[in-house]
Amino acid sequence: MDGVTTLSAARAALNAGDLDAAFTEATRAVELLTAESGPKHPDIANAQLTLASVHERAGRFAAAREVAAVAVTTLDGFPRSGVREVGILRVRSQAALANLDRILGDLAGARTRLKLALSIAEAEAVDGRETASVHNALGIVGKFSGDFEEAEAHYLLALECHEGNPLGVAAVLHNLGGLEHERGRPERGIPWAENGLALRRRVRPEDHPEVAADLGALGSLYLSAGRLEDAERAYLAALEVFEAEYEIAVVRGNLAHLRARQGKVAEAEASYRAALAGKIAALGEDHPDVAVTLHNLAVLLLDSGREREGRELLLQAERLMTGRLPDDHPRVLAVRRTVATL
Repeated sequence: MDGVTTLSAARAALNAGDLDAAFTEATRAVELLTAESGPKHPDIANAQLTLASVHERAGRFAAAREVAAVAVTTLDGFPRSGVREVGILRVRSQAALANLDRILGDLAGARTRLKLALSIAEAEAVDGRETASVHNALGIVGKFSGDFEEAEAHYLLALECHEGNPLGVAAVLHNLGGLEHERGRPERGIPWAENGLALRRRVRPEDHPEVAADLGALGSLYLSAGRLEDAERAYLAALEVFEAEYEIAVVRGNLAHLRARQGKVAEAEASYRAALAGKIAALGEDHPDVAVTLHNLAVLLLDSGREREGRELLLQAERLMTGRLPDDHPRVLAVRRTVATL
């Protein structure tokens, strides 16, 4: 089997959610294409981006970033040719690396790299889905950095660019729901998320990780809106599908919040601690997303009368967020409000 055929097999496995097969085929594709075309051919960068996507889907974010950075270097070593397909790969590689910077906590670096991706798209006449993906990624950065108006503007631009692409539209609808959740307006976010899930289900099978991700996000909106039974159904359905440690950790953290709302304190604590362990394994101990779970667990302990332990976790969460997120970010403000009650 040649490199291009092997790469197609890797993508098919990734789309089907078979990460083990996708990893094997993508790794082999990189090897075959390097032997066939030399180390600086665009096809190799294409395979490297697929391998980075496999790592990312599996929650191996540092490994994913390393491979994506190699893909950028591979394309930098290829002469500017004016070939549209190569321009698309340049945009994708920058966007992939920026997305991983964002996941690993470097929001400023992610925004800078995504703007570079837009400039490459303009210079090389790349539009449509690639531009949509960059706008979508800028929306995510805006949400996490607290720039909500900027985030919404980029999401709406992404919707325009994704016209005729149901999976692309579903991804943006998912993110618009998440933006409203971050703004504290879950009722406004639920229709976005429900429509995105319905659209995704027309294309993906029920046991696909993308469907599970939609369910997890929708569950959080239901929870914030007080629809506890709907939230529980969504979370449990997502957990049945997810395999990656980070994805499972996120849903466990959300399920812990639900259990706390239900008054099931012991179950909530166990879920929070499992979520914390999963996030640390995927992101490291000093990531701001770890601070979110630390804060939530601290609140549970404080409400349960375990003040010393709760206070320690709360101050640890505050230290992790300080300097990593803007001072007026909702998550920072939530932690500081809790600290102020001590």
